[in-house]
Amino acid sequence: MDDQAHHIVRVFNNNAVLVRNNDSEHIIVGRGIGFGRRPGDSIEHGEAHRHYVEVSAQRIQFLKQAQNLPEQALDAISGGIELAADILGELHPSVYLLLSDHLIFAMQRLHDGQVIRNNLMTEIRAVFPEEFAAAEAVLTYINTHSGIILPADEAAFIALHLNAARSGVTVKQPLEQANRLATIINDAGQSLGIVREVPEEVSASILATMRRIESGMFRKNDALRAISRDLPQEFDVAQRIIAQLLQVDAVPLLALGEVAFLSVTLHAWRQSDGVIHPFKQKESQ
Repeated sequence: MDDQAHHIVRVFNNNAVLVRNNDSEHIIVGRGIGFGRRPGDSIEHGEAHRHYVEVSAQRIQFLKQAQNLPEQALDAISGGIELAADILGELHPSVYLLLSDHLIFAMQRLHDGQVIRNNLMTEIRAVFPEEFAAAEAVLTYINTHSGIILPADEAAFIALHLNAARSGVTVKQPLEQANRLATIINDAGQSLGIVREVPEEVSASILATMRRIESGMFRKNDALRAISRDLPQEFDVAQRIIAQLLQVDAVPLLALGEVAFLSVTLHAWRQSDGVIHPFKQKESQ
C-alpha cells in the first residue's frame, strides 16, 4: 500500500473496514479499527499498514453481501472474536476477517438448512485445548447475542482459526495436526476392531505419545516384556504407530518403552469398548 490516505468505504464491524486507495479497494482489520468510524473517514498510512490484510475481490464482495445479515448477528460475531482475544491474548489481525468470514458463512448455511458437523472435534479438543475452551466461550457468546444458535461442532472450526491466529499460520496447519492424530486413532481402532468412539483421555494419551516421540523423549518401561507377551495385538499396533511417527521400518530399542506404554493405552480403549453400564442396562429393561 502507498503513502496516500485510505478512505473508508464501508464499516463491516468494529474490527474490519473496507477502504479505497488509488481506485482500488482493500480490507483493513484489527481490533477496534472500525469503532466510531464512518464512510468517508480517512485512515493514516501507518495505522492502515499495520492492520492491512490482502484479500481477493471475491471475498470483498462476499463480505459486502454479508451485511444483509441482521446487525445483531454481525455485532455478536465481532464481540465473540474480541472475547477470544481477551482470553488468549494477542491474535493476528487477520482473525477479525477470516473468522468473521467463516462464521458468517456458517450462519448462512444454517439458515439454508444445512447441518454443520466436524468429525475432528475430539482430536481438535485434544490438540488445542486452550483454543477449544476459548472457542466454546466464543460460541456461547455468539449464540446468546445473535439470536442464531450455531451447533456445538462449530467450536472445533473456531478453535482452528484461533490457533492459526495465535501462531501466525494458516488454518491448514492446525487442521493437518488434528488430521494426523485422527488418522492414527482411526488406524488403531480398525486394527483392534474397536467400534466405540475414542475417549478423550485416550486421545490425549496418544497425542502426548506423539509429542514425546517427535521431541526425541523416550520413556523406559520395566514391564516391557510382560506387556509384549500379554497384549500382543496392542503391542503390534503400537509398534506400527511408533514406527510411523519415527518414519522408520522397525522401532529402535530406545523407543520400545513408549511402545509398551501406548500398548496399555490401546488396551484400555479396547476394554472400554466392551464395557456394560449397569445403570443404562437397567433403564433399558
